[in-house]
Amino acid sequence: MTPEEFPRLFTEGWTLPKPQPFLDYFLPLIHPDATFTQPMFPAAHGHAEIERLFRRLFTLLPDLTAIPHTTAVDANHVYIESDCTTTLGRKPLSFQVCDQFTIQDGKITTRRSYSDPLPTLLATLRRPRSWPTALKSQRR
Repeated sequence: MTPEEFPRLFTEGWTLPKPQPFLDYFLPLIHPDATFTQPMFPAAHGHAEIERLFRRLFTLLPDLTAIPHTTAVDANHVYIESDCTTTLGRKPLSFQVCDQFTIQDGKITTRRSYSDPLPTLLATLRRPRSWPTALKSQRR
């Protein structure tokens, strides 16, 4: 996989059901020693922790979708801005994310996800129906 190919692969992967088909698609693209960081979750190192991060994310937001709208490639870095939508506590929630990927030797070696976690945190606090799921996602 080249950095130029990755935005298409990213878009295809996000159309898959979560979590298992999504994980089966993306994990082979990720270097075994990769590091992923994103708001509200601890940094994940290696396949097992990255899988755990996404399982926790999809426990909290099982119908999460990401629709990329802007991409940029610079040497071995790929930037993808996406509009995300989900349901939290039976109500819709939308937010934007910018992911930065480093791709070396055909594998993702780092992912840094940038977004403002405050709207999601406030929505969780304001929607008591989401509290059991939020707690469950922290234990996974």
